[in-house]
Amino acid sequence: MRTARAPAPATHFLGVRLSAEEEALLERYRSDHELPNRSEAVRSLVRLAAESGAARVELPVTLRNELEEIVEDGYARDLESALALAVALGLGELVRTHAERLPSLHERARSAADRRSGRKRADREGRGLLGR
Repeated sequence: MRTARAPAPATHFLGVRLSAEEEALLERYRSDHELPNRSEAVRSLVRLAAESGAARVELPVTLRNELEEIVEDGYARDLESALALAVALGLGELVRTHAERLPSLHERARSAADRRSGRKRADREGRGLLGR
């Protein structure tokens, strides 16, 4: 009885030396995904890498141009690290703005609530004095 073959025949042999740690990781991946052998595990990893590369997000042209300028100016080594830098700086700015503005927003809300309660109190007292 013949066994099922892979959809495309394997035509290239890659001899890869792995450290003991890498070999253990490959073996764990193989057993976790219930693959029959290491070759299938490596093929699975290659397919996974191809799929993850295809799933990348498309950036708007203007943002991509800005990120390319960051790379050209030497602030980042590639587009991915430029994007990571922009996100980190943006989050830092958000945190800073949040930390600076939030206390003043809370203070304004408290003073507005105090003014409202003062007006309500004065209204009640005035109505009481007028006998309504």
